[in-house]
Parts: sequence; C-alpha cells; structure tokens
Amino acid sequence: MQAFVVGVVAAVCRGARHASQRLHRTGRRTAGGVAALLWPLLAVAQAPAEPPVTLHYVVRPPYMMVQGEGLAGLTGGPSYQAFKLAQVPVRIEETPFARQLRSLKESTGQDCMIGMFWKAEREEFGRYSKPVYQDQPQLVLAAAGNQQRLKGHATIEDLFNDRSLRLLVKLAYSYGAPLDALIERLQPNRRATPDENLQMVRQIKLGMADYMLMAPEEAAVAIEAAGFKPADFVQLRYANMPPGEQRHLLCSKNVPVEVMQRLDAAIKKLTDKSPGPVPRR
Repeated sequence: MQAFVVGVVAAVCRGARHASQRLHRTGRRTAGGVAALLWPLLAVAQAPAEPPVTLHYVVRPPYMMVQGEGLAGLTGGPSYQAFKLAQVPVRIEETPFARQLRSLKESTGQDCMIGMFWKAEREEFGRYSKPVYQDQPQLVLAAAGNQQRLKGHATIEDLFNDRSLRLLVKLAYSYGAPLDALIERLQPNRRATPDENLQMVRQIKLGMADYMLMAPEEAAVAIEAAGFKPADFVQLRYANMPPGEQRHLLCSKNVPVEVMQRLDAAIKKLTDKSPGPVPRR
C-alpha cells in the first residue's frame, strides 16, 4: 500500500513540475491546489503501521501446531487464519499458559490467547472473539493400571466423590462452565499443576495422579506425542458428561474493539466455510 501511495505521489509531483511552468499565468491558486492534492497522499505514506498483535500458543496437538511461519490445528489454524483474513498484523509466540493469562491480566501489550473457554470473570480483563471451535464432550483419561479403581463409577459425579482418587488439573485453567461448577461443588481430591497437557499425560502414566479430563479429539494424539501407546491408558466416557464447550480467542483490552470486530467477521467467514459448524452462543 505504501509503495502504491509513493508511486502516486511521484506521478503527481511530475504533474506538479509541468504545472509550475504555467504558474505565471494561473498564480498562487494552482500551487495551492497542487499542495492540497499532495497533502492527503503524503499523510497516508507517512502514517505509522498498525502495531502487530501477539498471538500466543502452546504446542498442543491437535489443537495448536506450528506450520511454516504460522499455526495449524483445530484452534490454532482458524485463529491464525482469522488474523490474515482480517489483515490484522500478527506475530506468533510460544508462551506457557500461565504467563499468557498473566499478560492479559496485567495488560502488558496487545496479546491474544487461543482456544479459551468462556468465563465471566475473564471479561473483566479481556475480550472474547466469536468461537473458533467446539469440543466434543470431555472424557476421563487414566493409566491402564487404574482401570479397576475407576470401573465402579457410573457417573462423573461418582468419580469426583471418590476421595481415594486424585484428579489432575491445570492451574488457572477452565474445563468449561458446567465442569468447572461441578468441580467447585463436589470438591474432588485434586492435584494442580502448571504443566501443559503432554506433561500431564506423563504424570498420569507415572502415577503422580489418577485421572485427568481431556477432549476426545486430543487424547489419542497427546498419548502418542507424550511417547506412549494407547494401550497404556484407559479412556472413560460418561453419558452425563456435559456437552463440549466452545473455544474462542481471548485478547487483552489493549486490542481495540475495531480489531476484534474485524477478527469476528473473519472468523464468521472461516467457520461458515468449515464442514463442521460451530453451534451455540
């Protein structure tokens, strides 16, 4: 765009030189007209570039993976593509989840997180985009050796009420409003960690906790990425597990509303084209 404007300015300047040869006939009005024409073009050429938004990610297959200079995956792909489609300057940065959340809370820059569930309290320091993806209902992942200990629980409430079992949860993380509320109400025996999901899978295999919650689309990929085999784990599905939650971009309030509107418009175009539409909300 800047190169185009500079070219236009050069062309106008050439015209201005020819016009100057006739100034003795037309007087100052011609010079004033040329200056008035040049000024908006020069202003555009010299206008500062729009600052880039930092799009934070963690490597979390199949949700977020690096691909070339951008991101791919169930949430990383549409999030990065939305910035490109909306023509919002963006830079990607691998950042631990807890540090991402702290950056938004402290409002240190123009930052966005990928694949975030909606929580009312987070709207105090951030802006949510339209949903970029919706999970399937969560499952329970446990080491194969723990299968008998978990087998007698018919519902997720039964499992949470068994204080002999330890639920592994990520610090400051949301499992979606219904599950967050259930965990808060039943207060299962918990072990909290700041680690990302691949490290959490390893902790489950090593017996540092007994089970964790995970989206089905992530489980098989995460087990393999963590260096294990599917047979090393058991995946339990409960009929009363709440529906999967929608995932959004969550951006700091330093990201202007106008930019969020452009991103929302781009997300709508992308999700309208996707084979699996994002329902609800």
